[in-house]
Amino acid sequence: MKKVLWGVVALLGVGIAFLGWRYYQLRVAAALWEGPVPEILSEKLDKDADTMSIELTSRIDGPVDAVLRAFSEPERSAEFSNIVRFSKLIQSQGNKKTVEFEMVILGQPQHFSLEFTFLPEERRVTLRTVENPLTDLNGEYHFAPSPDGTKTLLTYTGTSRDKAKLPIPLALQKSALRETFVATVQALKKGLTAQQNVPRPVGAS
Repeated sequence: MKKVLWGVVALLGVGIAFLGWRYYQLRVAAALWEGPVPEILSEKLDKDADTMSIELTSRIDGPVDAVLRAFSEPERSAEFSNIVRFSKLIQSQGNKKTVEFEMVILGQPQHFSLEFTFLPEERRVTLRTVENPLTDLNGEYHFAPSPDGTKTLLTYTGTSRDKAKLPIPLALQKSALRETFVATVQALKKGLTAQQNVPRPVGAS
């Protein structure tokens, strides 16, 4: 009986130590996103019960139409983002795409799929979670041109609902949202550069 008891105590000790180490890893990763972030012009992150309201903005040095084209292929995210390990187009129908992702957020792998709806005439892209065991996302990206038409103001607004009810501190949740948004902006910029570097056919204007 004592051996069994000590075995249970040892397992609990290992479990607590593991959770402590995971929390430490999350804190170290989150520290990178505390304070001002160059890619974020403004942010508003407010949580009520299990739902976070999000508003994040960034500036991209490219015209709206080009930025929208770069955004129209989220299935290529793995080519342009350091945190996206895998991105695959699952379905494309009309102006909608469903894309499967595997990302590393705050050092932890996350696997999920999103549905994107492209509304270029409104300069908007909406998204919603199709499959994610941890979070339900609903939001939209809005693309606004600068007065001279050479730059784009990117605004993301939406909500993130915690489905798993894990005891993750609010500061870590905010850091994860910042990291994801910044990764999107950085991938957009790289996609825009790649788009500009595609050789045009001979005779094209």
